[in-house]
Amino acid sequence: MDAALLYEELNNALKLLGDQFLARLYRAANRRMHLDEWERSTLRKLETLESIYEKLADEQAHRRAELLEWIIIALITAEIIFSLVTFLRH
Repeated sequence: MDAALLYEELNNALKLLGDQFLARLYRAANRRMHLDEWERSTLRKLETLESIYEKLADEQAHRRAELLEWIIIALITAEIIFSLVTFLRH
């Protein structure tokens, strides 16, 4: 039983040391590969793409609204013409 507890404590201590080593390794790789700069660059590009997408979506919505307005105008005009034609026939 004592051997099992000792093994478990040693294993946990090595895990803690392993985590610290991995954290140091990650920080060193992060500095060497400039991951922070790469992440900022990627976020900036994503923000630019999002801005472009929003502008295109707004433009498309504007075109759709304008087309619907023209359709409504055409329908009102057709209704007026049909009403005048039926009124003049009687």
